[in-house]
Amino acid sequence: MIGFVSCGGCPGKRVVARAKLMIDRGAEVITFASCMSKGNPIGFPCPHFETIKAAVAKKVGPEVQLITWTH
Repeated sequence: MIGFVSCGGCPGKRVVARAKLMIDRGAEVITFASCMSKGNPIGFPCPHFETIKAAVAKKVGPEVQLITWTH
C-alpha cells in the first residue's frame, strides 16, 4: 500500500491529482472504495463516480489497474 486518500470532497475535486501522486510514488493499482461505486455501507453511491473514474483513468493511463470496489 502506497497511500490512502479521500476523493477531496464532492465532486472529487482533488482525486485526479491525488491518484497521479500515488502513481508517481510507486503505486501500480488505484482502488476506489465501495462507498463510491456501490454505496456500501451507507446505501448511497457517489453520483459523480463514473466521471471521477474516467478522469483518473485518463490521467494515469492504461497501464495502471483501476479497481472499483474494496469490500
